[in-house]
Amino acid sequence: MTMEHSFQLDKFQQEAIDYAKGGNSVIVSAPTGAGKTLIAEYIINDCMENNKGVIYTAPIKALSNQKYRDFSKKYPGQVGILTGDVSINRDAPILIMTTEIFRNAILVDPEEFQHREWLIFDEIHYLADIERGTVWEEAIILLPPHMKMLALSATIPNIDQFVEWFKKVHKFPLMAVKEKVRPVPLHFFFQCNNAFFANLNALKESNFLKEKINDREAHHQYLQVKANRMNTLIEYLRKNNALPALYFSFSRRRCEDLAQEVAYFNFLNPDEQGRITKLFNELVAKFDISSSPHISFLYPLIKKGIAYHHAGLLPTLKEIIEQLFTTGLIKLIFTTETFALGINMPARTVVFDALSKFYGRYHGYLKTRDFYQMAGRAGRRGIDKEGNVFMKINPCHIDLAALSDVIYGNYEPIESQLNSCYATILNLYKIMGDKIFDIYPQSFHFCQADSFEKKEVLGLLKRKVSLLKSLNYIIEGGISWKADLASKVYSFELQIGELFDTGFLDSLDEASLFMVINALTYEPRKGERKPHLNKRVKRLKNELNRFIAGIHKQERSFRIYPLSKKFYFNLSEAAQAWFEGASFTKLNKFCEIDEGEIVRYFRMSIQVIKEIRSSKIISEGLKNKMAHCLTRTNRDVIDAEKQLRQEI
Repeated sequence: MTMEHSFQLDKFQQEAIDYAKGGNSVIVSAPTGAGKTLIAEYIINDCMENNKGVIYTAPIKALSNQKYRDFSKKYPGQVGILTGDVSINRDAPILIMTTEIFRNAILVDPEEFQHREWLIFDEIHYLADIERGTVWEEAIILLPPHMKMLALSATIPNIDQFVEWFKKVHKFPLMAVKEKVRPVPLHFFFQCNNAFFANLNALKESNFLKEKINDREAHHQYLQVKANRMNTLIEYLRKNNALPALYFSFSRRRCEDLAQEVAYFNFLNPDEQGRITKLFNELVAKFDISSSPHISFLYPLIKKGIAYHHAGLLPTLKEIIEQLFTTGLIKLIFTTETFALGINMPARTVVFDALSKFYGRYHGYLKTRDFYQMAGRAGRRGIDKEGNVFMKINPCHIDLAALSDVIYGNYEPIESQLNSCYATILNLYKIMGDKIFDIYPQSFHFCQADSFEKKEVLGLLKRKVSLLKSLNYIIEGGISWKADLASKVYSFELQIGELFDTGFLDSLDEASLFMVINALTYEPRKGERKPHLNKRVKRLKNELNRFIAGIHKQERSFRIYPLSKKFYFNLSEAAQAWFEGASFTKLNKFCEIDEGEIVRYFRMSIQVIKEIRSSKIISEGLKNKMAHCLTRTNRDVIDAEKQLRQEI
């Protein structure tokens, strides 16, 4: 590998590269911001020099898109991407994929990857993610035997257990590289009682934060503490040359409100204001999103070096904010945690608005891994001697033990989240038949679980197979025609399979088809208000509620949980308007859902329609309906492929 570099490689980087040169697979565990991506770039460069194909997988589409943009600049015309939303240059030597799409592809046609020598798993600790973890585990088990693997992860405390499992399921020798030290150390600061403390000991000595609030009098005293004021914090950051800063909040609305709250600050001189305004206007015009309501909110902020960034924004607008941030002219950005995932945009300082968040099923203190995923964005290599991490502490809401655990506790070990979906089972059954049960002992879950848990997981797998047999998805000798369709729509298998089997899909007109698929993909946010529905949508909703209740009855009878997803019609009237040609800016008349969420769920709906259409069981009439539906809906800001091509 002869890729040139202008600085000395760190020891762990050189070690990983040497192992890869020696024909080994490699797993790298290192802190966020340590420089793991450089190892991947060496392997990619070596593959290019030796005419070998390489696949780079990432956990989410946004990160896949970023890698596609980055690598396309380095290797023009040599990079492709497959994410479900987008299919560009799929035969290119460097292919970027979401891990889910890679897993799906190797189940259907592993021969497609014969000319690919390396598979790079970015953010492999996502195997512990409740929603996505199964995908990673299955992709590792099913990895074609000729492919070597580079796995990149934030710190993994149980890496030895992880490696032991890898070696059982992976053909090539596997070498583990561990790095615990960040190249740019972190300095922790605390804002409490509207004062600043340079370390935890100083905060302890201040007596504001105790182990517990033992009595009513002490509790009353805590209520008298001063609020942590934003202007005090921002003045402190500016005075101490601690900008640019990423300010993490776990609420989209709060990100916007905080940005407006500090709008009287101006971090830019007239020349800088002119440059950033010109660039912002050019990018908004390029992507044709001037009608987004966020533009009018952001424009006066950006002129002052302030911005906000969250999943509710249009994907193109998020990309614009990211581009502006890389110029160095954005000095303060309020963002949700998604900004910390893989996006290589460090700052001098990171600020935590709070040290607790909603974890889907409960509200609790940040996990140490999540804390460092975000804190690790502080400190720019080659620019900053150290990164600053500021935490706003409310002594009424956090005690000393909890604070210490978040910052100095051990990283949470990676734990398997294996829960194979119906589509995976059907695709495996097509290949293995009843030998499918032999695959569970190859899983990471099997390595970690006790005998009771192993019986439970194997039992659930057997019950799922029994259900699929009872509904005629699995028939003697293989899978049925409707199973061929269900095996293509991960997460929505029984819904689509049964809707097809009953003739319901064929009976729908094109607009209703888009609404039904959208209702299937949509997941309401916590606290979201129920929408007012017109008569047409109400009829569809009532019919599909009865339909999904029948599926749930079957699943309960086989003791299968969680149950298949319900239909939610919150976006249905907006979906109908979009199908009928409404402009994107008019959709807020039909729902109160963030722009970014609308784009996300419309794109998911389009992906599901494409997956259904790819099945050989679908009639020509239904295929034609779907083709017309895609033409009407995959347009303007919803067209992910068009957007990505514009960005290159």
